[in-house]
Amino acid sequence: MNRTVFSTLVALIASLAVSWAIASDPASVVRGGRLYDNWSAETKGRTPNHPNPAFKTRQVRVAAADTWRCVECHGWDYKGKHGVVGISGRQQINPVAMAALLKDANHAYDELLDEHDRLDLVNFIASGQTDMHRLVESARRTKPGQANSDKIFATVCAACHGLAGDRLRSIAPLGDSARQRPFEVLHVALNGHPGGNMPALRTLGEDTVVNMLAFLQTLPGIQLAASIANGGRLYDDWQIHTGGQRQALPHPAYPSKAYYANAAPETWRCKECHGWDYKGNQGQYAKGNHATGIKGIRALSGGEPDRTIGILRSDTHLYGAVLKHRDLQDLANFVSHGQIDMDTVIDPRTGLSRGDASRGVAHYRTLCAGCHGLEGHFVAKRHLGKVSRDDPWHSLHNMLNGHPDDAMPALREIDPKVTSDILAHIQTLPERR
Repeated sequence: MNRTVFSTLVALIASLAVSWAIASDPASVVRGGRLYDNWSAETKGRTPNHPNPAFKTRQVRVAAADTWRCVECHGWDYKGKHGVVGISGRQQINPVAMAALLKDANHAYDELLDEHDRLDLVNFIASGQTDMHRLVESARRTKPGQANSDKIFATVCAACHGLAGDRLRSIAPLGDSARQRPFEVLHVALNGHPGGNMPALRTLGEDTVVNMLAFLQTLPGIQLAASIANGGRLYDDWQIHTGGQRQALPHPAYPSKAYYANAAPETWRCKECHGWDYKGNQGQYAKGNHATGIKGIRALSGGEPDRTIGILRSDTHLYGAVLKHRDLQDLANFVSHGQIDMDTVIDPRTGLSRGDASRGVAHYRTLCAGCHGLEGHFVAKRHLGKVSRDDPWHSLHNMLNGHPDDAMPALREIDPKVTSDILAHIQTLPERR
């Protein structure tokens, strides 16, 4: 046998071996689906620090790590995203050629994925894709609870997700996800979470997964008012509120010559750059010890929370590395929907509340005095009267959203005149001599 024929046979055998693996190993297919979602989480590997050079779009803000995820370019429906061609037409490509594509300059997975990982990913591409648009349309026509989906969810899924689908803070409530991102939910239901132990439902058949999606779409979503208030507490100090580790190094975006540069945890607080009045260098933090020259967040008010999440996870903020998904969602909801124009409550020249202190007495004594005392001495580390006079924007933010990691009620949903009157009354409280 000459060398050319031998090489051809070896290549053919290798191709047949891979084809057999594709046809016979459903565990490899679902793992490939998880790698497609987030190979770094699935393999516990590290993504490069720089963006994927093949990721060209500048229309959206995407964290550098996410540019290395297959789904970020090819989409949850496998038809492509950001102008990149999808993988939906790749099922018929030779598996050996497909594996080679993963190592080319466009993908650069030669050093990031081992041979086993690439085989699993090829298996998913070749035989794990499904027509997501057909499944979503089928779910739309399905009656919730059909085929005992509620019972399957209660026994297979609820132990982790809770009966309402909102127990895990690392992800959005399942009800919201199923309504807003059905393709993503279908993909995860079929293949499981990357790096987790979620069971993959692929083997139960597409009908089961379609029925499950229809059921999930009936579950409650996030309670927006509660999310906004929680986001306000995260804006104040997410490190305290989440019980997370205080940051040992200054935030890289905090100016090295600013006053708090040597107080690392302070530099990670949103308010320390953007201010209690949310105006940054255009507001109360334009001068003084808190001045950083960084602009505020007022321009993001009324915007899409998903865009704000992208900004929070970007290389400028780096909060994707320290906050869970639900925390990012709550913080984004606060930025998008929770800011108020503080000038309507506080005179920016005098710092005095525009409310009526005499009306505020009854509100304060019934809503606040139980914890803070009639004269504002209890609980608070500093006297309420002094804080409200020195920094009324701080006081108002806490009144509306509560304190981080504290049982203080958030008053943002009551009549704004009430909070304005309470603030006016607090500003009259004398300090103890």
